Amino acid sequence: MAQTDRSLETFLTLVLADQNPALAAAHDELYPERVPEGIPLSLTLLYPFAAPAEVDQYREALRSFFASHPPFDFELAGLAQWEESGAVYAVPEPEQPLRDLMRALWRLFPQFPPYGDVGGDPPPHASLTYTGGDDRAATRAWVERRLEGLLPARFHIVEVTLMEEVEPDRMRPRETFRLGA
Repeated sequence: MAQTDRSLETFLTLVLADQNPALAAAHDELYPERVPEGIPLSLTLLYPFAAPAEVDQYREALRSFFASHPPFDFELAGLAQWEESGAVYAVPEPEQPLRDLMRALWRLFPQFPPYGDVGGDPPPHASLTYTGGDDRAATRAWVERRLEGLLPARFHIVEVTLMEEVEPDRMRPRETFRLGA
């Protein structure tokens, strides 16, 4: 259900879908809520970011920040489940390059804490389900079956995508920023 009592949002993410169509198709089956929202298989670096109307004032800072970080590789190597919701996500390895990038981004933009949690330090993750449903173990088993043979999946990261909400719960890529440019 669309939320209409809030401002439109943006976020910074690593779009992974293009590099692994089979895993992207599995993501869309496991997390069908994301399909109409326009959110592909991805790994979020900072959510929420500035309102769409305010993004332009941060463009040069974003360009400079990402240009100062080299491209890197990681694998989505395993699965984990959030304690609170039971949602299943893919775990990147090595984790440290992503954590370092995310933490540096959060320090640059402290007015936009990750997931709105001041002082939060969420792990890098690629969400695969919305919740754990009524039976968390069954949800995890379903994800494991669907992803059989798809993990580990290797990714080469050369850019970051700024996604913008164009209407409630409808996102689109707005701009990309090259790493090491």
